[in-house]
Amino acid sequence: MNRQIDKVTFIVDKDPFWTAKLTQILADLGYTNIVTFSNGADCVKNFDLNPNLIILDYQLKDMDGLELLQKIKIYNAEIVVIFCTEHKKLSVAVNAIKSGSLDYLVKSGSTNKELALLIKNMEEMRVVAEKMY
Repeated sequence: MNRQIDKVTFIVDKDPFWTAKLTQILADLGYTNIVTFSNGADCVKNFDLNPNLIILDYQLKDMDGLELLQKIKIYNAEIVVIFCTEHKKLSVAVNAIKSGSLDYLVKSGSTNKELALLIKNMEEMRVVAEKMY
């Protein structure tokens, strides 16, 4: 049985199907406080919820994911961001990683299992880091 993770997690994606899929993956991993947004502006307006993890699409209606990533990192550099998008341009992926994204996954190439493993590994790294400090 998974432990319950009640830290706030944001999903920012304009695709309701993908948002539902990500929500289910996170719920299966024990995440209980998942907030979803279909655009960047609503995400920014809710930074005061202090998300611990943000899963972010690149192609949003009102801004691109790199713009939103910058806003996230200015607000709190400790927030873990994972890009999960259909955008396959290598320069965007490189910029995302350089700007502080933990990873850059292409939706069509990512399986539920890969995404779940990435999130589990991120949580394990965080637990180890918290024990060190």
